[in-house]
Amino acid sequence: MNPNRFLLPSAALCSALAAQGPDFLLTYSQVETTLSGSNGTSLAVLNPNEIAHLEYSNGPCSTLSAEKWSPRACFHAMAGDEDTTALYWNPTIFGSIDALLEGTPTSPVAGVNPRTVYVSPSVAMGNGVSGVNQLRPGDIGRIVRTSAGDGQVEYFITQEQINNALGIALTTPIDVDAAEWLPGTGVFLSLDADYTVMTPCGPVLLQDGAIFVIEDSMITWTPDFRVAATVPASAAVVYSEAQMDTFVTNAGVTDRNGNCLTQAVDVESLAFDWSGSGNAVVLCAGLAVWVPDLLFSVETGTGASVLTTAAAGSIYNHLCSSMGRPCGGGPTFGPQTGIQATSTTLGAPSYVNSLLATWTMRYSMEARIPVLNSFPNGLPVGATLLDINSPAPLNMVFVTLVPAGFNAVPSSFPAFPFSLFGFPDYYPLPTPYMPTATVNGTATFPSFAIPPNFPVKILFQAAGIVNGQVELSTPAILDIL
Repeated sequence: MNPNRFLLPSAALCSALAAQGPDFLLTYSQVETTLSGSNGTSLAVLNPNEIAHLEYSNGPCSTLSAEKWSPRACFHAMAGDEDTTALYWNPTIFGSIDALLEGTPTSPVAGVNPRTVYVSPSVAMGNGVSGVNQLRPGDIGRIVRTSAGDGQVEYFITQEQINNALGIALTTPIDVDAAEWLPGTGVFLSLDADYTVMTPCGPVLLQDGAIFVIEDSMITWTPDFRVAATVPASAAVVYSEAQMDTFVTNAGVTDRNGNCLTQAVDVESLAFDWSGSGNAVVLCAGLAVWVPDLLFSVETGTGASVLTTAAAGSIYNHLCSSMGRPCGGGPTFGPQTGIQATSTTLGAPSYVNSLLATWTMRYSMEARIPVLNSFPNGLPVGATLLDINSPAPLNMVFVTLVPAGFNAVPSSFPAFPFSLFGFPDYYPLPTPYMPTATVNGTATFPSFAIPPNFPVKILFQAAGIVNGQVELSTPAILDIL
């Protein structure tokens, strides 16, 4: 290790600038409601374990709303019966999504989708399907199909790799609160608790409001840019909790009550701010790292504000809005990040819990009642309705039966060369069910009749033409008892 190293990854920076889009994927710490109301459908409810899409790149700023992008239903189909209940439905899967990272595609697709995005949960996902590769709060991973089948976990980085870089016991439980990465620079992280760690500058108390980096030179990468190994005691604290408090104070932002913030408490999300310039941060004598300007949110930032380290700390200004209310201007309400305020005087209760700047497409589906009972009288047509967030004017809904029983998981297949920007997989054997028109961005269709005493698992998925290309929606499963 060279103690005088500086990372100046200009080529990687230029590449990232070209790749980053003006849209965000994000999650919230509490249950929130889309700013649009999503036409009164179930898609209006954003749960902490679902990913929303805040889209600046398509449409006027007056229609800005955080719409459901990856519902719980999508994770249930991908993960299968991970909690061994013989139900696909698990409303508490992940607890909440604490971090989001953009990864390379798992198949030859062009867009960012629920298969390519990595998440870190606040509660471990069950291992009934994935086995020993369980997704824990200290990991960042995604649910994929491998040679072992569907419902497998592929890690971007594991608890053990992070702990190794921090110089603490590999078995020490940790909870990743925020993450961002860039080839040529490294992986930036924040944790949910305080730890005494070993760094190149010596032992440090790493607080939950601090940000540290595992530099690129301290990481062995897999060919598809996942972390294969880290150098022991190589992580560097780039911003202490006190420095993050200073950024928050300098930003001059209010919370949902209109109080001016002076503390971060916890850093809850990270993303690169490519409108800034970044700087070399001196860690100790002879040791410095290059740090891009960072977008971040904090636990105190109710009303769902987003700040930046640029200009020594400021409210982030995007194409449509300032993503927080300046001190003296009243509460930060929530519409700046696409959600409804609690009232005309009180902002949304959430802080932004994870953040990912990217371009992507929204085509999602979920059932209003995901678990229905066919005993003893069966179920009529429309026993539940299913809602679609759709970019297509017309959706052809398909259905297929999927396996039942403990630890069951649906088998998927690549849709390529179709669905380059939607969900990249389909579930055989799909049977056409009904065409459903999109009105003001959403579509709704009824479930079909089920005979008495007929337990079955039914998967729904929609297809539509978007810009001349066949795209697929996220899947949704009905558990019929």
